[in-house]
Amino acid sequence: MHKMSGTVSFACLNESKNATSKLYPRRGTLQFIQKNKTIQTPACLAYTVRGAIPHLIVENTKDLPVDMYHLSLEHFLEEKDPSSLKYPHGLHKYINQEGKLLFCDLRDPQRKKLTSPNTNKFLNVDTHGGTRQVTPDFWGKILKAYRPDMANVMHDTIDDKAPGKKRIRKSVDRSLLWLDACLEHAKETSTPVFASVAGHTSEEERRRSTAETIKRDVQGFSLDLFGMDPANFDTLLQASMDQLPVDKPRLAYGLIYPEHILLGVRQGVDLFDGSYPQKMTDRGRAITMKFGSTSAQDGKQDKSLNLWDRKYARVFEPLDKSCGCYACKNGQTKAYIHHLLNAHEMLASIFLMGHNVYQMNEFMQDIRHSIDTDTFDLATKTFMSQYNHDKEPDGAVGHEDEIDAEALGVTVKKKRTLSYST
Repeated sequence: MHKMSGTVSFACLNESKNATSKLYPRRGTLQFIQKNKTIQTPACLAYTVRGAIPHLIVENTKDLPVDMYHLSLEHFLEEKDPSSLKYPHGLHKYINQEGKLLFCDLRDPQRKKLTSPNTNKFLNVDTHGGTRQVTPDFWGKILKAYRPDMANVMHDTIDDKAPGKKRIRKSVDRSLLWLDACLEHAKETSTPVFASVAGHTSEEERRRSTAETIKRDVQGFSLDLFGMDPANFDTLLQASMDQLPVDKPRLAYGLIYPEHILLGVRQGVDLFDGSYPQKMTDRGRAITMKFGSTSAQDGKQDKSLNLWDRKYARVFEPLDKSCGCYACKNGQTKAYIHHLLNAHEMLASIFLMGHNVYQMNEFMQDIRHSIDTDTFDLATKTFMSQYNHDKEPDGAVGHEDEIDAEALGVTVKKKRTLSYST
């Protein structure tokens, strides 16, 4: 076990089984000593917007098996003088999540937008209130006010789709410059910090970034693959992770979908940003995939159900009979959620989000079990052959103006064509 700071420790439980390789499916524990909480890895952090899991309020999350939230600080910087920085009791209490662990980063890993160019003095973040300039000193001020359980330091994220070698090199140099400045502020609060391994699409720069970053006293590492070609994930991960120490956790951004998570686990990633449930919920889909089987069934299956589909209008059964989420345990059927979607009721998103977060946790739990039982490779092969891996489309396409005609006793399809005359 590596004690990363006075408050956090990480242990890789299967290191001895893989002594000949640096990149392998890792089974670990991330322990928060003062909070008396342990995160079993590999794991997904819960994706949040302004400190809340999308579509859910605090009462909806109490029974969800989620202990650690990913918070994007740019969501709190919409005002020039954020009220959250004036709150004297820290971010846990500010967002009413005192029982959760908070991992803070500046940027939203799923919302990259072109912003004004960064400089060595500050990083630009795009908010609904305009562009904000964040300096290492301001980052330190945020750390003192929010008191997160872990934080990712400032890093020069490249928003360009095809940056040149000069821009990538500058990104690595600037990220290292900010890392040194941020570490000084982190020492003042004793906050465990992750450092970003930069380099974008350049294997050479990723290796240089890793070689320099591991010289610093950090408690973990983050790797950004968001927006890059999935065909290059393997080589980019190898370039970034080959030199990383075994006894510190790794977080990967951009490995969103189950196939990409499995690829990351195979390479030794410990933590993921966990935005897949939100994406499926916004598309009106319910996750139903299972991991861990070592024998494939006949025929390809979809990883999720499109509850907008009319075929579910009279299917009076739960989304997943084996699921323990609120909707599945309390008799909310596919037909009912189909109706809620067609009626544009927000309750549909509440049920789906709770279900999808629960299912994602089950997926990660099954991955951990497969590593414990040395069946990960076989289970992954079975999963890849058993499920469809095409993009899961937005189920609402073509249904935006649709109503549940049968339930309302009308024969028209579009809202705008309804007649209100008697």
